[in-house]
Amino acid sequence: MIKKTGKLSLKKSAFIRLVIITFGAVLIFYAIGLNINNAGIQNVRNDLQLALETHTNYIAEQLDQDFNRLQFFMLELMSDKDLMRYALSNSFLDDYQRLVYIKSLSGQEYMIKRSSDLAESVQIMLPEQQKTISTDPALYVDLDHTQWNELLARAERNRVTYTVWSDRLWMLLPRYEGNRPLFMIVISVSPDSIENRLSQMRNESVDKLILLRDNGTVFALSSENRLSADTSLESNTGFTSETQLQRIDMTLRGYSRINEMMTPFVTYRRNLWTLTLIAFGLMLCYLLYYEYSILRPVNDIFDTMRKAGENGNFHIETTRKSDYDDIYAQYNEMVEHIEQLAGRVYEEQYRAQKAELKQLQMQIDPHFLYNTLYLIYRVAQSDGNKTIAALSLNLSNYYRYITKMPEQIVALRDEIRHVTNYLEIQRIRFEPRIHIDIEPLPEEIAGERIPSLIIQPIVENAFQHGVKDCIRDGLVTLRYQVSEQSFSVILSDNSGKMDDSSVHQLWKQIQDTHSSDSNALRNLYRRLQLYESDDHALTLKCVNHGLTAILTFQRRGTTNAVSPDCR
Repeated sequence: MIKKTGKLSLKKSAFIRLVIITFGAVLIFYAIGLNINNAGIQNVRNDLQLALETHTNYIAEQLDQDFNRLQFFMLELMSDKDLMRYALSNSFLDDYQRLVYIKSLSGQEYMIKRSSDLAESVQIMLPEQQKTISTDPALYVDLDHTQWNELLARAERNRVTYTVWSDRLWMLLPRYEGNRPLFMIVISVSPDSIENRLSQMRNESVDKLILLRDNGTVFALSSENRLSADTSLESNTGFTSETQLQRIDMTLRGYSRINEMMTPFVTYRRNLWTLTLIAFGLMLCYLLYYEYSILRPVNDIFDTMRKAGENGNFHIETTRKSDYDDIYAQYNEMVEHIEQLAGRVYEEQYRAQKAELKQLQMQIDPHFLYNTLYLIYRVAQSDGNKTIAALSLNLSNYYRYITKMPEQIVALRDEIRHVTNYLEIQRIRFEPRIHIDIEPLPEEIAGERIPSLIIQPIVENAFQHGVKDCIRDGLVTLRYQVSEQSFSVILSDNSGKMDDSSVHQLWKQIQDTHSSDSNALRNLYRRLQLYESDDHALTLKCVNHGLTAILTFQRRGTTNAVSPDCR
């Protein structure tokens, strides 16, 4: 019965879904564009941050090399023989000798000062002589006791010490004789000299460089404007990088603002918002056009189709010309095609019923065969003829399995039970010339599903082309091999007819699709090719001049190729 419906309304149409899908698609593309923009901004920020860190580390290494060079010259001067002689024997020298020593030591001080533009002054402080040899304009001056006491308290014995005092960085190296200091080599580094160095080494990737003391106060700055100790360099629009100068216990901090590299990304994001608003406007116009130009005419077609079906005539007949005449024509062709298909379906149902009746009639004869074989089994048992009883029972089970049309996929235990029946019949038939050795089926694979009648062909081949002609000691063995991914059914014979070339020739015959010959292995190979899944594999080997056929099945659905393996 056809349910009558009213006019196709907006609520029942695909219009609302189209609106949701369209807006959703725009939002997705907007999100993708925004994500790309954010990724680009992040990449540029990472590159700028890396450039800042690289240059800051380079400047820190250069400063560290300068301090290391000054420290090396201080250690050389401390071990200078003229300095030791002057400090130990000053009281025994006359004025001329004293002047010679002072000039020599002053020359070495000037050499140290010229080795680095960081050194503001180099001094040798002599407490016992109460004098100081300096690179300042006053070459030989009286000892500044305040400075001496302060620096000596900060210095470490016979080691270069760095300390900040009186707005300067001092490098101190005292020399002791026992517990008394003989002299102390002092190099002062002013913030101005470090600021000049930072300004010279700053490039376009660094806007500002600051050398901070361990308490966070600014010691030197690569700018004319000095920052206070609590100045924060963190900014949402800039980058910072810090490198620790372990030698002088200070931190070099670099600062860089967002530059013109970020401008295109900011402009892109602004344009993205603009394009999004334009896209939403265009979509609204399109949806309105869809509602007036497509949805309403389709509603009219729906009404025409509904009215046409009320009288049982599903063909649409209209004299009105419209843009949807092609739809009418296609619909009428579809109705005619459906009517033809309905007739074919009825005819096929009739034929199927006839085939079912014929199949039921054909099943009468196999039941008669089963009952007759079972009667022979009971008579043989009553007469004590175990051979005939076993033969009739196995034959009955064999034909029952192959004539009951089993499912295409069966349990492994059912297939092995069927093969065992066949082997028992052959045992009775060929005994004592041929022996059968059947390994018990492992319980872990007994429930595995395999194609029905897939093992019997290799068993038949073992007898027909293998041990059938053996005069004595013929042997057919059935074995299993199990792994986590697969299991194999292995059938071997000792026919003595096989070698490597024979196996290769046999494999070519099996694969020859143009041959009209039919045998068990060729039929098996064709069956494996017909299966959509490649989870079954046939392998042939020659072992001890006999043929070993291996059927491998996957337990988890992995793929095996069908290929020969002769060795």
